Amino acid sequence: MTVRGSEHDFIVIGAGSSGCVVANRLSAVGAGTVLLLEAGGTANSLLHKIPLAATKLWFNPKTSWSLWTDPEPGLDGRRLPVPRGKGLGGSSAINGTVYNRGSPSDYDQWSDLGLDGWDYASLLPYFRRIEDHWRGADAHHGSGGEAPVSPLRTPSRLTPYVLDAVRQMGWPVTDDLMGECPEGIGLSDLHVDRRGRRSSAYDAFIAPITSRDALEIQTGALVHRVLIEDGRAVGVEYSRDGARWIARARREVILSGGAIASPEILLRSGIGPTEELTSLGIATVHDLPGVGRNLTDQPGASFEVACKQPFTSTHDLRIDRFARAMVQWAAGRGGIGAGPPMVAVGSVRTRPECRTPDLRVTVTGATMASKVWWPGFGPPPPHRFMVSFAVAHPKSRGSITLASADPSTPPRIVYNVLTADADIVQIRRGYRSLRELIAKPALADIAGDIVRPATEPADERELDQYLRSVAGTTSHPMGSCKMGVGADAVVDGECRVRGLAGLRVVDASVFPTQISGNPHATAMMLGAKVCDMILGRPPLQAAA
Repeated sequence: MTVRGSEHDFIVIGAGSSGCVVANRLSAVGAGTVLLLEAGGTANSLLHKIPLAATKLWFNPKTSWSLWTDPEPGLDGRRLPVPRGKGLGGSSAINGTVYNRGSPSDYDQWSDLGLDGWDYASLLPYFRRIEDHWRGADAHHGSGGEAPVSPLRTPSRLTPYVLDAVRQMGWPVTDDLMGECPEGIGLSDLHVDRRGRRSSAYDAFIAPITSRDALEIQTGALVHRVLIEDGRAVGVEYSRDGARWIARARREVILSGGAIASPEILLRSGIGPTEELTSLGIATVHDLPGVGRNLTDQPGASFEVACKQPFTSTHDLRIDRFARAMVQWAAGRGGIGAGPPMVAVGSVRTRPECRTPDLRVTVTGATMASKVWWPGFGPPPPHRFMVSFAVAHPKSRGSITLASADPSTPPRIVYNVLTADADIVQIRRGYRSLRELIAKPALADIAGDIVRPATEPADERELDQYLRSVAGTTSHPMGSCKMGVGADAVVDGECRVRGLAGLRVVDASVFPTQISGNPHATAMMLGAKVCDMILGRPPLQAAA
């Protein structure tokens, strides 16, 4: 195989939520030259642009890496899909476009773990800096940043009824999940531009600067390993267009492959647990036991409810109405195409002793079976809405390991979902809480029978069996290259790989614990904050 070479100040591996921000900031005037490597291709199809179409991207091998877990011991041996974006923008090109940060207490927990400067007050200025928020600049939101943040343009007719039921539960209702009262249930903002188009991290941070002289972007670049010499990362070996490439980094290599790919690349580079590397014939370059460990994703499940009123997506998905909605979207006038079928989302504390929200709640006006339908060709689909719930801060931990040293072989992924006793207790509590929600008087004229599961579990044993048979995750993996100060940490508080120079991991894999929101905004914030560290700039002043 032909070997080709190049040299740059910085090499960024992965054009996802964090990597795009890193490449943008490091290629700015005077910062240095940047090579941005992406294993996938472009992600600019029409489906990528329509927020409503996100579910069509998750399991398509052209748009997702089509990964699956190993059999999950806590789920009766079922394997779970692991949707990960394949192309520029990474998973931000296929996610549900939901944009929030979770609870401030999520980040204060990071600070309590010994990570100075990672409390919410210190991070808020970076969140604000990257945003161009529809509310404008204030103490909680930013204006003029690269990432457009828009409201849900076509709220569901179910929303006011569900929010009234939330109030009857005694849970908080908020009109701004990133404002003064960020905990509770409401409507999330979206990472969607003013015309209703998805704005991936690539769209926001890289597309406007592709002509920048200091930035080179290569797609179809499958990274084999990071090159380490004398304890320092000096470059990257990768394949592209049938050739083997060696790119040298004068300053740093930044790994932003996400919670699945980043530990995978470290392991192929000989960085990880020696015993595991030896079993695959990989020479240990740096023994680092935490690589690929501490993997976490939020276990969740759902049930479906018959709707007594024509307030669900079934109404909107009739072919004539759907066609008009797509014309409306194409004209930049919003409509159902400009967002997910959101009714209400958020996180709450189900017990007063909880320091952070322990239950994530999502109500949608559609189910996974919803589709466009034609009147006159059989009966119309029934009106149903879906109630989903997830454990915000699970105790179960999984791992990323290599199945082979071959970079084209997918890694082995196991979340160990619901293997911790505390998690099955919490997901059970979530099920019961949400069943109580839909029985509230506010929904008496809206919510009909539960149609999935068809029969109510008779006792705790049957409920646990049901939950294990249907549970999945929120598809928010993180933690597999944990940031921390202990022996199990992979990176330090500046995202530098412990024990090596010139190598950082900057993506959701470094999150030491789960957050109770969606990770996209946090991953972009992370990229902006760490770039100040890389460039030797003082941190932004913490919020008062």
